[in-house]
Formats: sequence, structure tokens, C-alpha cells
Amino acid sequence: MKSDAPSVEAYLAQLPADRRDALVMVRDLVRRIWPGIQEDMSYGMPTFHLDGHALCALASQKSFMALYIMPYDLLIAFKNELKLHDTGRSCIRFKRLTPELLDLLDRVLKYTGTRLPESTHLDKPGNIKSYVKP
Repeated sequence: MKSDAPSVEAYLAQLPADRRDALVMVRDLVRRIWPGIQEDMSYGMPTFHLDGHALCALASQKSFMALYIMPYDLLIAFKNELKLHDTGRSCIRFKRLTPELLDLLDRVLKYTGTRLPESTHLDKPGNIKSYVKP
């Protein structure tokens, strides 16, 4: 769900404890992998920018949480593994975090971040709007 929270901290503070804890773990993972990453609230969700380009975003939706990968064409490298999870074109949905899912997210974030310039969807106008349901 799109949020009008003014900051990532405010966004996280409004979530139930279990969802906040899960999204904080994913947020910490992103920041640990990419220490210089820039974080803001774009399109009503915490969004991370690497070298000026949107890499990923986090969201708490009605029935699930999600990690959105902005250069979603790079997810093709994980197509077999992602078949085991609830996914959309650009997102990996989850109701809870498991060690296996955290490992997959770790690998996805490292891969997509290192190959960001190769994405054919990098910073296309209006691209992010297709990631988030109004």
C-alpha cells in the first residue's frame, strides 16, 4: 500500500512489529551489501538508489511484504529459484522471512547491483509506476 510517510523511519514505525522487523532485516541487508546506497521515500515506499539509479524498494502490502527490484529484467538470472516463491514482474513477495529467502535476497541484491548498468529497464520514465499498485 502506498504510504504518505515523510521518511523511511516513519514508514517503518507505522507497521505492525512483525512486519517492521522483517522489513528492517531486509533494509539492513541492502545497506550492508551496498554501504553507500541512498535511501528515500519514492512512490510511497522506502526506495534505494545506487549510483543515482533506483535499485530496489520495500513495501508492506495488504497481504504480504515485498522487495521490488527496479531493474527487473536482471531477475531472469534467478528464474528457476524464483519459481519457488510468490513473485511478480519486479517483486519478490513474502509473508515471513526464512534463512533461505534471506540468502536468495542477498544474492539477488548483489547480482542486480553489480549489473545495474546492463539493465534495459534502467530509469525508464514511468517504469516504477508499474511496480506499485495504487
